[in-house]
Amino acid sequence: MPNAIRHFVRCDAGAVTVDWVILTAIAASFGILVFVTLGSGPDDVGERMQTAFDDASVAQLPELGYSQ
Repeated sequence: MPNAIRHFVRCDAGAVTVDWVILTAIAASFGILVFVTLGSGPDDVGERMQTAFDDASVAQLPELGYSQ
């Protein structure tokens, strides 16, 4: 029995499976996060971008070849 326990503790055959499960869980969580973040729809995102662009100030450049 001690040999079986020692073999179980030293065996790393399932380590790759655990890594893939963790990576898959992270990828799924990221997908859910993106879905929840963009769940308001692209129209809301577009409206917020339009508001941000409307509020931005732009400096006018002088004409080329004209100096003051």
